[in-house]
Amino acid sequence: MSSAPAATPFHILPTLRADGPHPDHADKLMLFGQFVGVWELDIKYFDETGKIIFHEPGEWAFSWILDGCVIQDVITAPNAQDTSKRGPGERGIGTTLRKYDPKLDEWQIIWLGAIRGILDVFTGRRVGDEIWVEGEDEDGLNRWMFTDITERSFHWKGCLSLDGGQSWKRMQAMVAVRRSVT
Repeated sequence: MSSAPAATPFHILPTLRADGPHPDHADKLMLFGQFVGVWELDIKYFDETGKIIFHEPGEWAFSWILDGCVIQDVITAPNAQDTSKRGPGERGIGTTLRKYDPKLDEWQIIWLGAIRGILDVFTGRRVGDEIWVEGEDEDGLNRWMFTDITERSFHWKGCLSLDGGQSWKRMQAMVAVRRSVT
């Protein structure tokens, strides 16, 4: 039995990475570009009554990719350095791709929840001083909101509507604090 020659690995991460926003829409790209970096998270999930059912630290890392036209993030819980609590396939991990569409003046967003097998498509836009990401999945209408945004912190709220947007329940909340660069 002969073995196939070893393949030369394709170095995807350096190929994806970009140093900053694409110059054609740099101002619009900064809506999410302001989050590029690594953030420490305090993650909470709530039940239907508002009671906390999950509370854990996490990490959220944002980066420019694809010649600065797209922002990708990876969120993990517990954070990526803490492998003692859970092994591969047992931690919460997912990624989001965000691309600005100048024709629609909105963001096209894809969320992939790796462990639970979720693939959702959303749109995003500025609403006052906040950023709203909205879309529908099998649970109902979703609204994810980035609020209280500063250079060093922001709040993220995940809300669900089961009645077509007439009322909303908070299902998840995260407080993010930018990790210091050392």
